[in-house]
Formats: sequence, structure tokens, C-alpha cells
Amino acid sequence: MSPWLGFMALAAAQVTWGPQPMWLSETDDVTNQQRLHELLRQAYFTDYNARHPEHRLANALTVELAEFQQRVPTTPSLALAVAMGKYHFAWYEEDGKEMDVQSVWEAAELLWLSIQFSQCDRPELPMEVFFQRMCHVRWPYAVLLFSELGREFASRYLTEEAANTLERAISSFDAMKRLPYYSQTSWQSPYDMNFNEEWFPSTTTGPVWDKSMVPLAQLVEANFHVFRTELESLSEDQGLFDELSFEHSRVEGQDSWPEGAWRAVHLRQATGGWLSRACDRTPQTCAVLAARPELSCSRAGAALVRLRPGGRLKPHFGPSPHLQLHIPVRADVGARMSVGNRTLSWQTGEALVIDGSFIRQEWHNGVRGEHFVLQVTLCHPCEEAQKPLYGPLACGSRPGLSSPSAAQPVKYQDASTLPVPFAQAALWASALPDLAKCSSISEQCPPDSQHGGPNPLSALNTWNYVMNNLRGALRHTQHGNIDPAVMTAIGQVQEGIQSFLAMPTLEQYGPIIALATQILEALTPWLQQQHPAMVRFSFASGRSGRPFVPADSRNPGSLVFRLSNGIEMPAIGFGTWKLEGEACYRTVLAALQLGLRHIDTAEAYQNEAEIGRAIHDSRISREHLFIATKATSVALGMAEASYLDAILAGQLNALQTEYLDVYMLHAAGVEEEKLQQVWRSMERLVDLGRVRALGVSNFGIQELESLWSFARVKPVYLQNIFKVYKQGEQILSASTQSVMEWAHNHGMTMVGYSTINSWPHLLPPLSDPHVLQIVKAKGRSASQVLHRWALQHGVAVIPKASSLERIRENSLLLDFELSDTQMLALDGLATLSESTHEGLLPRWREDVFGLAGATLPPRFDGFVEAMRDQQCILQPDEVKATRFTLGGGGHGISDCQAACHAQADCGYLVFYERTGFCHMFRSCQQQLPAGDGAVLMTRQ
Repeated sequence: MSPWLGFMALAAAQVTWGPQPMWLSETDDVTNQQRLHELLRQAYFTDYNARHPEHRLANALTVELAEFQQRVPTTPSLALAVAMGKYHFAWYEEDGKEMDVQSVWEAAELLWLSIQFSQCDRPELPMEVFFQRMCHVRWPYAVLLFSELGREFASRYLTEEAANTLERAISSFDAMKRLPYYSQTSWQSPYDMNFNEEWFPSTTTGPVWDKSMVPLAQLVEANFHVFRTELESLSEDQGLFDELSFEHSRVEGQDSWPEGAWRAVHLRQATGGWLSRACDRTPQTCAVLAARPELSCSRAGAALVRLRPGGRLKPHFGPSPHLQLHIPVRADVGARMSVGNRTLSWQTGEALVIDGSFIRQEWHNGVRGEHFVLQVTLCHPCEEAQKPLYGPLACGSRPGLSSPSAAQPVKYQDASTLPVPFAQAALWASALPDLAKCSSISEQCPPDSQHGGPNPLSALNTWNYVMNNLRGALRHTQHGNIDPAVMTAIGQVQEGIQSFLAMPTLEQYGPIIALATQILEALTPWLQQQHPAMVRFSFASGRSGRPFVPADSRNPGSLVFRLSNGIEMPAIGFGTWKLEGEACYRTVLAALQLGLRHIDTAEAYQNEAEIGRAIHDSRISREHLFIATKATSVALGMAEASYLDAILAGQLNALQTEYLDVYMLHAAGVEEEKLQQVWRSMERLVDLGRVRALGVSNFGIQELESLWSFARVKPVYLQNIFKVYKQGEQILSASTQSVMEWAHNHGMTMVGYSTINSWPHLLPPLSDPHVLQIVKAKGRSASQVLHRWALQHGVAVIPKASSLERIRENSLLLDFELSDTQMLALDGLATLSESTHEGLLPRWREDVFGLAGATLPPRFDGFVEAMRDQQCILQPDEVKATRFTLGGGGHGISDCQAACHAQADCGYLVFYERTGFCHMFRSCQQQLPAGDGAVLMTRQ
């Protein structure tokens, strides 16, 4: 008999409640976990009811759990039981809202031990044994525990503990991904894990689904006035709400804090059907939902959930395939929910559709106001009984998993696909007025690159951006009729650009410009006809490490990033470069009056006196301000280090303050021993209390490492260029690590400047078609989108403006957010700016646009276009080719032709130009009208 089916009696465990004795196994840790969990659950809820909402045996439970833990070293078959016991019953500190980090750490380590004990880390383990031992559940929970613990350490600013724990999370995740069962998933980071993809891998759209494609979401919003009347009545009767919440409760342990802050009144349970007492108070709500096939599966449910200020629901998974719809009956501003790597807020009456099988949690950071949400758990759209509701879906299945029972389908928009305007961006960049000035080297385009603007280096950087956008347009073209020689010519231009940038010679410049112009002119008619390409984005690791940046319309001065020395810095500040005289005074005063509290300046700006006058006239208390300035002359070697005291004294006098929040070196001008002398002078200013924190500006990784090697007081603040084309460095280094990542790993907070400026080159991001595509989708200004992009990377921003209207616009960054896909699309602009003919740059940025494979796709001449705006009928199934679809959108026509060409029974191809979807057929005797630029082709 297999030891995993047998049950050898272990010495009986004596417990203070439940049946005696508790027999445990030396080999079957899954059964041990089930038995201990049931006993712990009984203890936790003994005598627990609406009249006495107290856990009488909580202390005894803690003692028993500790005793079981002591036995693990000699009896490793208990590791799983104790680990999950701690997860379910010891997540929070006793009488405290904080995570019990010691308990969670022990749970994570014990779960890792259980993975080794059960041999779930062995790639050769047969798949049936992998499932039998619950390996597919152990791994995600282990990664969850390490990940959440790391985030908790980070939120407490325990940098070393956070780094070590998050490293464990990533290493555990990587080990999991190497196993055969997980190797085919699209997961790139711990917060990509979800159980829905295990059942239906082709339909993974990320944590949040497009509600407009979910029929039930539309129905619920349309009937919201009916639901609200009934559910408001139930929520206002607090006594009845609490009483009903104790009936049919599915709570398994210490899932929320504090007691009563998160509670649910169930209208329908997965195991018990519709509940009469709750539905008696909400008859129309229950009737509408009960009639919907979306709730026909065994795991469907509905509940009215209450979340009180200060309350939180710990991180958890939903292991069965499902979606979840949330519609707030009464949304409170402090309530939030995270799903995977997304943080969401609710709006009363507006539905959210989420994939509840991702890691998710809820919390309320407010101080008053209760939050009520109707939460409906739906059957998965790809279950057979659901598919008729949503139309064609690419529903794959996982080997070794049987399809779950019937439920209702959901039509959705693929959240990982975005339109990318490569062609439009190439035309835009090539037509910039400053680029036209550099058709040759002249007085308008002098060979001087010190201060940006039109010059040969800036012009060639701009032409490189044009060439890479051409490569992107050709890579994702919907037609295979582009001359392959075009790619060769583009490579020649880029090779010439790199040669010039490495060693500029004026005689090289003219031929490069001539060939680039010739290519552009030849392709312009084709480019003008191109729609934005539909590109599928895959999410790589690191996304989940981004800090939480709220979208709750809070005052811009209230969002703070905490420096590693404990000082809080407003994340949205005001920059003053090139502001002078009275204009400087007026705009700084206006920024302060609008709620900004972080002001940035420098010795070199020569405007500190005007800023000081504005600060004085604002009458804002000094302790509520964050003032950052720079030492320029000493940093650049124009003054000796001994003059630093006098220079700072003059700056403090001009700014009308006794101290600075951050004092930084303006640039990495002086080196080696000279730099050490300057930094020792900076450190002395901290010792004297004149400066609270030290920082640097315009430092690369090499300069930072040099400073780090001798600094006694480490810099905690780094101010560098941070824009979509230049993400941390003015001149790109060959490092495989970004400056931002280096700074983060060394406890430095980054502040970005020139986020919306063309300096030091020619590309103005405010009018870039790539940016405007996202601006259109978000309904915000380009400046707001770009500054929000930086904030979501954890980079503070200091936008400058000279008018009240623009200052206000740049401060309104906390009432919207960018999706992960939109963030990646903006991140990818650095690759369009920096990549060469030889490879992808920056080396630390993802190849989100597929530039590394940007050669012309193979052409298949055996296809003839038969008609447009028509598609073959999908039924009966016999008309479909063996491989009917590539899955998802974002494909080029050549990809679909290649897929059809590779299978003998594919005679017809329907390609949708606007979405990049394609379907393949054996026969196509009947057609139906179709949108999305459908092209019907026959194979010759």
C-alpha cells in the first residue's frame, strides 16, 4: 500500500477540546492537516455567536498550536498541519491589527518543509501523485506567505528583512515554475498566481476583467436601485445584520481583524442554496440573482459584506474556478481591495469584476463610515454550460484536470492587449520641427550637446526612435507584403547612428540622415494607412514590488514616501528649475496654496530667495514643509569643500529656514579623494542638525557605488532624470541593473525630474502618440499620465509649471491609476529610444514590443483574400480546423497564416485586423457579417 494512502498511527496527541485522543499519521500529512484544522476550527468558534462574539478558547488554541509546532522537528508529517493552522488562526498579533510576523514566518518555513517532506519539489513526481499530495495547493500558499511577509516588512521599513524575505518569495516562485505542472503557466511573478489559469489557461486576462463584457455586471448595475433599497435596509438594521452574519458563516479562522470589522450576510451559499431568512429581507435581490445561470454551479454564492474603518481581511486565494462581481451599496472612501498586483477602490453602484482566484485582500484605512458591498461569485465563463452566454472564447484546458461542473460564461476584453501606434509615432517623431533643423550640421544645429535642443547627437537619438518604431510597425504588420530589404536598410541606419555616437565625425552625419530620410519617405504612404497594432503584453517579475499609490482623490501633499532614515517626503512636489524672479515667487506660492508641500531648488537655479519669500508669505508651518536643495559649485569642483558651510548658510538664509530636509550634490563632478572631502563636509552638516538627510542628483550606478564605499552617512535620496525615454540615466550605461533598482536595493528613494520635458534630446513626450493612446483611454492629460506612471514606479515627482492651471493639473494625480498593461506600454518607450540594430537596450528593461524579433515575418504566398467584413460560420464544429485559434489577440497576419499552413485540414482563415485574432476552418460554405476588420482568406 502506498504510504500516501495508508495511515500509520502516531502517538496520540492530547488536546483540551474535541474527541480524545487525536490520532495522527507519520506519513500522511494531508490527513494530519485536515484533522488538526477541524479541531482548531471547533476551538476557535466554541461558544462564538452574535450575543457573545468572543473566542473563548483562543488562548488554549495558541498553546496547543505551539505544542504541535515543537513536535515538527521529530515528526515532519506535522509541518503542513501546523503551517496551515498558523495561516488560518494566527495571522494577526493578539489584540492587535498588525500581522504576527513571527507566526507568519514560521508558517512559511513550515510549509516549505512540508513541500520537501511530501517530495512536491521533485520534477519527476507523477502528476497523479502531485495532485494526491496537494502539491498544487502547497506551492501557491508557500509563495503567498513569503510574499506577504516581505511586503509587511517593507511597509514597516525593515529594509533588510524585506529584501531577504522577498528574495525567498522569488526563489520559491522560481522553484515552483521549474516544475512540469507550472512550467506552462504565464505567471511571471508571485502575484500572477491564480487558480483559474490552472483550469482554463487560454482565458487568463489578469486580476480584473472588463465589466462591459460581463452580462451579469450590466444587469446588476441596471437593477442597482432595486438592490440598494433592500440591501440598505438590511445594512441599517445592525442587530439583524450581525445575527444573520453568524448563520451559515463560512469563516474558517482568524481571517479578519478586528472582531466584527469584516462580516458577511450570505444570501446564497455554495453548499446550501439560497438562504430564506436573508432572502426574506432582500426578496427582489435574491430573485434576480437566482434566475441567472451565472450562479448555477456549485461554487456560486452571494453575500452582503460589511467592512468597518480599521478592518481588514487577510490575503487569501479562491481555489475553485470562478469570477467575483462586486457592486458597492455604500462605498466608503477609505475602503480598498487588492487582487493580484492590482489595488482597487469601489464606487457606489459601479460593478467590479475580478478573478477571485488571485491573491486578494480587503482593508479600510478610514476612521469612520461603514462600507457595504454585494459580492456575487460567478461560475467561470469557460464552463460548458456558460459558453452560450458569451460567444466564442478561447477556452483551453489543463492536462490532468477535468472540467468543473456547469456554470455561466463571461464575455471579456483581453486586458493584456493594447493598441500600440508604432506607425503614427514614426511619422510624428520624423516630423518634429527641431529635427528638421538638423537635416545638416549648421548654425541651427550646432555640434554642441551640452544643453540639449537641436544638435547632431539629439537628432540621431530621435532618428533611432523613428527606426525602432518602424521596426515595431513592421514586426506587427497585418500584411506580409513589405520588402525585406527595408529591414536591412533600417539596420544600416542604426549601425551608423551607433558608430557616430561612439566616435562622432561630421562626415558620417550626412549619409546617415540621407538614408534615414529615404527610408521614411518610401514608407510614409504605407505608414499613413496603418492602424495601431494590437500587441499582447506578458507580465514579467517585479510588478508586484511597486508601492501602493492611492487613487482616492486625496490631497496631493498627503501622499508620502518614507526615506530609509524615517523622514517622510511628500511624493508630489514642485520643481523650480528655470523659474526666476517674481514669476518664481508667484508660482511657488500658488503651489503651496494648492496643497503641495515639497519644494525642490538648487544653488545653481539662483531662485532660493524668491522661494524663501513665497514660503514665508504662505504662512505654512515649517514642520509641514519638505525643502530640498542642491550644492552645485562644490559638487562640480568650482569651489573647495571648505566653502560648503558658508554656501549652505547663504542658502538657508535665502530660503528663510534653519534647516533643510534634503541637501544633495548636484552632480557627480568631483571624484575619488575630492569627492570624499566633499562628502565628509556634507556629513558634518547632518551632525550639526542643519540637514536632515543627504542625497545626490545625476549620479549613475558607478558613481553611487563609489560614494557608497566610503560614506559614513549614506545618501537616502536620489534625484535623476526619469521620463519614458530616459528612465534614470541621461546617458545609458551597459549595466544589467537600472539606477532605480540599485537605489531601491540600497534604501534610496528616487525622485524624477524632466518627466514631461524633451530635454536633453528632442522628443516631447506630451505629444508622443504612444502616450496619447493611453491619455485617450484614461481621459486625463498627458502630463498627468506621465507623472502617474513615475509615481506607480515608486519614483517621486517634482513637476514644474508657470501657471495656476498647470500647477493644479500636475497635482491631480491621485484620482486615477494606470493598468499594468498601460505601465508596460510606457516602460517600453525606453526600448524604442535606446535599442540598437544589435540588441535590446536598456538591458534591464523588458522587450514588451518584441523588438528582439523585429525582423520581417515569413511570407506565405498561398493565401488569397476572398472577402472582407465576413467570417465563416462557427457551427457545426466539423467546419473548424484542428487548431481553430491561436488563442488571444495581438497576432500578425503572418502568424495566423503560418498556423494555418502548418495543418493539413486548414483551408480557410479569418483574420481580424483590429484585434489580431484569427480563426481557421476546414470549410467555409456559409459566411456571416463580422467586424474588427475581418479578412476572409482561402488557402491555395
